[in-house]
Amino acid sequence: MNVLVTGGAGFIPSHIVDRLLKDGHKVTVLDLWESDESKVHNGNSNFEFIKGDVLNDDLIAQCMEGKDRVIHMAAVLGTAETITTFDVEKVCTVNIVGTTKILKAAKKAGVGRVLIPTTPDVPWINPYKITKAAVEKLCQLFSIEYDLDVVALKLGNIYGSRERWLEGPKEAPYNYQKIIPTILMDVMAGKNFKVYGNGEQQSEYIYVDDVVEAFMRAMNSEKDLRGKIIHVGCGVSNSVNEIIAATAKAWGREIPVEYIDMRPGEIHFLAYLDPEPMKEHLDYELQWKLHEGLVETIKYYEEMHIKYNG
Repeated sequence: MNVLVTGGAGFIPSHIVDRLLKDGHKVTVLDLWESDESKVHNGNSNFEFIKGDVLNDDLIAQCMEGKDRVIHMAAVLGTAETITTFDVEKVCTVNIVGTTKILKAAKKAGVGRVLIPTTPDVPWINPYKITKAAVEKLCQLFSIEYDLDVVALKLGNIYGSRERWLEGPKEAPYNYQKIIPTILMDVMAGKNFKVYGNGEQQSEYIYVDDVVEAFMRAMNSEKDLRGKIIHVGCGVSNSVNEIIAATAKAWGREIPVEYIDMRPGEIHFLAYLDPEPMKEHLDYELQWKLHEGLVETIKYYEEMHIKYNG
């Protein structure tokens, strides 16, 4: 198939691009930034990188030509960062208007299926969570009212190699704070890991390879998935404190912590993902255990620490 991946230079989508190329598909990546993970494919006749954003109608139309599938991953990520660091209007414009433009262009181009990630339903009031809730409704709108095959994959806290951190690649358009890279990079820099609140907020942590497999199955499935919202998870959540302990065990070293106030736009919560829709619609259950995924992830960030700090 001929596949467009928006935001394809980022964490999860770069892994998806690797898998698509490995499986023999033609891939076009549309992104603001050509990451090292994208550059590695330059010279591959099945790969094309286009620098640009999802608000450019002419460019989107060009990218849609001849595409069988679209995996729309481009978004401004982050939770508190979308209040404290990024412009709220830019977040809303890219995430909501950009998604609408992608869906309109996909419909006009006759794309067979569009896949879009969304997030668990949590009571956080920040621009990222608000926009992702809207995106999920847009998926259903275009499926029901505009006869476009759109599938939403609801993701928890995904971890693995290539996830950005606040002090990560400076040329990246957006860096943001995620727990596992932050634990690893802070500790290797001799810092305490700062825990927001009491550390009992819970989410499901999923290794990136399981997410890639879910996207591949959703892309290739011959089932009627139009308008479906498929949770990618197993229904088991971990608290921040549990993730710290699990990382320390997988790493074999102590993680010093410091408890501080909650960040803006976040409250304590339990994010739950229902594994049944993924079993039913994708015939899949998560394969990676937390310890195994952490061991693989730690190797990558140890290399990144050396790269950025010598």
